[in-house]
Amino acid sequence: MNLSPAFGIIGILYAFFVIAVAVLAVYALVLSIIFLRLRIAELKRAAQAGDS
Repeated sequence: MNLSPAFGIIGILYAFFVIAVAVLAVYALVLSIIFLRLRIAELKRAAQAGDS
């Protein structure tokens, strides 16, 4: 009984799943960096407006 093709298909699906999770993690990281940069700029503007 040879199950190597089934394990091959499962391995390909597992690799696709891992790649998809990695891409989503990088996407979330990029979005969080962009959001934090915008938030820091907004806080700086609010601090400068409060000083004057």
